[in-house]
Order: sequence, then C-alpha cells, then structure tokens
Amino acid sequence: MKHIFLAVALLLSANLARSAPIGAVVQTWHYDPQTNVVTVQIVNMSHKDITGYNLALKETYADGRVNSHEQLVDFVGRLKFLQDIKGTADEARIRKQMGDGLFHPGETRTELFRVKPGLKDFEAVVDVVAYADQTSEATNSDGLQRLTGHRKEEVASTQIAVQIIKAALADPNDADPAATAAGKIQARITAWKAQKHTTLDLETGTLQNMVNELNGISSRSNDKRDALTKYLAKSEQGITTLSPHADLTKTGGPQ
Repeated sequence: MKHIFLAVALLLSANLARSAPIGAVVQTWHYDPQTNVVTVQIVNMSHKDITGYNLALKETYADGRVNSHEQLVDFVGRLKFLQDIKGTADEARIRKQMGDGLFHPGETRTELFRVKPGLKDFEAVVDVVAYADQTSEATNSDGLQRLTGHRKEEVASTQIAVQIIKAALADPNDADPAATAAGKIQARITAWKAQKHTTLDLETGTLQNMVNELNGISSRSNDKRDALTKYLAKSEQGITTLSPHADLTKTGGPQ
C-alpha cells in the first residue's frame, strides 16, 4: 500500500510540475483507506503573506466514478478575531496558537478531505491565492469571484447589523437595546431565508453569530447600554479590518 501511495504522490507531483503554479502549491497528499481521509499539504511559495486560497479537487474511484469539486479556504476572519481579543486575558494564549493569523512565506498548511471508499486517484491544485497586501493570483476567475464575494457579503452583513444596533442605541427609552437589535437582526435573517435567491447576498451565519452575542449582552450585562456601545465599536473595527481584503487586485493568472 505504501508503494501505491508513493506512486500516486509522484504522479501528482509530475502533474503539478507541468502546470503553472501560483503563490501556493500542493506539496504532498496522502490517502488513508482505513479512514477514507486525504491529507493535503500546501506550501506558500510566494514572498507574501496569504489570507486565503481555493483548491480544485478531482477524485477518481476504482469503479470509474469521478468527483470534481472545489474547496474555498478563507482565514481573513482570523484577523478580525485577533483584533477582537486584543487586550483580553486570552490574547496571549490564542496568539501563541494562531500567531498573527496569516499563512507566511515558506510555511505549510494541512487540509483534510473525507472521500468515499475505493479512491483510486486524487488531484488537488491551488488555483486562487489572496494575499495580505490585498492582491491576488488566480487561474480560476470564478473561484476568485467566490472568494471576494464571500468577503464582501461578510462586510455588508456586518454593516447591516451595525446600523440596526445604532438605531437601537439611539432610543434613550430602550432599557435593553441589545435585545431589540437582536430581535430585528433575527427578523432580517428569517425574512431573507423565506425568499428565493439566485445569488448569496447576505451572510446569515455572520448575522446569527451577532444575534447570539447580542443576546448574551442582554442576559449577562448589568449596564446593557454601555456593553452594547463597546460591542458596536468592536463591530465597526471589524468592518475596517475586513473591508480592504474584500477588494483584491489581480496580479497574476489569465487575464
């Protein structure tokens, strides 16, 4: 079985050598037939920090089945998370685990993919790379659009929530503006889900997380207005952190 793994890995390496790699490439992969998990190692071959990438995957099975799909890996949200915990008791511990949240030149990252039994061949190619300086490389224009679209939806959805929170805080007679904002954001999520959409223009997961955090402020804070004001400032800082990464300049790949 080890010989099979080696032969397949060499075949993939040869395919990659013939391709025109961008700033991140698949270095190795290994298939475990007992767990049906493929472990993929990706290396940053560029001289810049990476904030996300897209993988084109192709699985070929012994019975002739072929499954081609893509996997978007975007960790720009880590930058916002690290900004959120700045100055907290957990910052040192989390930064020890995550560093600055970026994929640095020369580093490797591991991605795990569960496959079906009977895998015969596996191909993985990085076809989109987003860099921390807001530039990008891509040989897959649709993949690049999905990456930037995801980030823009994240920013736009947070902006919607921020406006709702501001409106709740603007009412001096509202004793629990966090609960008010949570209810209105939840209603926005419910209304959006009840409609049919051809494109994803709202990140409901982001809004739901904010609803949960607002409910936490409502239930646990003694000074609810002050706690909500601080949460608003944190959310606005998150928009400032994420917004530049939603508009990427394409510097490589087919034009």
